Amino acid sequence: MNPAARTGGWQRPGFLQARGGRLTMDGLDLVGLAEERGTPLLVYSEARLRSVARRMLGAFRQRHAHTTLCFASKACSAPRVLGLLRDEGLALEVNSGGELFKGLTAGFAPEQIVFNGVAKSREELAAALAPPIKAINVDGLDELARLVETAERCGRRANVALRLVPGVESATSAGNRTGSEATKFGLAAHELPEALAILRRAPEQLALVGVHAHIGSQIGDPALFRQSARSVMRLVSELQADLGQAVQHVNLGGGFAIPYVHEAAGAAQASAEQGGLFREEARPEAIADAVVPEIRAALGQQVELLFEPGRSLVGEAAVLLSRVEAGKRRDGRDWLVVDAGYNVLIESLAYKWYYQALTANRLDEAESADFRLVGPLCDSGDAFHDVEGEALLDGLLAREPALEGQRTLLESALVRLPRLRRLAAGTGVGDLVAFLDVGAYAYDQLTANNGRPRPEVGLIAADGGYAPMRRRDSLPDLLANELL
Repeated sequence: MNPAARTGGWQRPGFLQARGGRLTMDGLDLVGLAEERGTPLLVYSEARLRSVARRMLGAFRQRHAHTTLCFASKACSAPRVLGLLRDEGLALEVNSGGELFKGLTAGFAPEQIVFNGVAKSREELAAALAPPIKAINVDGLDELARLVETAERCGRRANVALRLVPGVESATSAGNRTGSEATKFGLAAHELPEALAILRRAPEQLALVGVHAHIGSQIGDPALFRQSARSVMRLVSELQADLGQAVQHVNLGGGFAIPYVHEAAGAAQASAEQGGLFREEARPEAIADAVVPEIRAALGQQVELLFEPGRSLVGEAAVLLSRVEAGKRRDGRDWLVVDAGYNVLIESLAYKWYYQALTANRLDEAESADFRLVGPLCDSGDAFHDVEGEALLDGLLAREPALEGQRTLLESALVRLPRLRRLAAGTGVGDLVAFLDVGAYAYDQLTANNGRPRPEVGLIAADGGYAPMRRRDSLPDLLANELL
């Protein structure tokens, strides 16, 4: 979002605000909405989705008119979200045959879709050829050979973009790094001669239209995108010289960071948050300024420039509302048990992702207090603190007491979430906790863990009305695919 639109805390004028001590989105009272629709409840803002898409597309096209943004549908493949982003002029990036199906169903034309992935099956490749999509971003030699066979069988010619390894070590969490040969992605430099040989042997099945690179997710430093662009341009020069043809497009992926910590209280608690990872923000203007000159200097003004933003388009556009179901006192600390855990926000467990939390119905309380915040599932890892990291630290210090003097350093390395969450002091059973900036990945990663129905997901329309995009599971839905 535009940094100038922030108020210095979590509030964002015209979008997320406190009114009468209650959280509102686009002017709609979220506390009242949760009372009406039940919890957990995941709520998106159409206005925010559209405004972010317009700003990002405008920022890139002001600097390079022939730019296409391909929304990374894995970030949120809700058909209504896909449709409104399509209406804003975006194309689509998919990572599976299922995402391809959803994208086509949402109204994207085949020529608006690029297909990533490290394990595309023959069936998925065939679907991407019926008719051919804009580009299949080929991830390896096995896939390229498989694509030749599939294209020949289908009687189609595949549009191919080679996914290159730019050799960029991005400053993000280990699980989100994708730009070096230490990861599973792309064609390494030593594999390119064989890839080019396959392309030369199969001109009727394969048409090289572009190149692709992606360095990771939640990356805030524009210099890393510039470094990737320079690396890709060196490889493109070699490819074009070898094949005697120019590429039509350069796809530099996505991974643009958004801030998850919005105020001093949150920042103080999040001292362990992966070296400032959750404070990062990559403004589209800065990224465009970093990479467009590199591309245009090498390939001219007419080359098409593609990006694949996901998190940065939808991340801040949603809030999760969760009810406090129980309170406990443990070791001198107050604990709150909410009705949403990693069954709803799985990245809080898988990546130890930080989401700022507020007491949505007590925003006018002057006093605040620290709480242990945990979910409802039947394991201790279902918590909004780093259970495993804390145990590693405590175990290490127990075995080596001499390391106590290095506790701060060790904690910053091992404990990846704040131990406590600062909420309104009066927060207790029946209150509503809101987790901010949950729009990316939560929708597609909902599970029915512990037999808990997946929650309703709704959209506040541009006219201020609310409607569900995905209904809450019923109990019979839990048996939908079971064979009895």
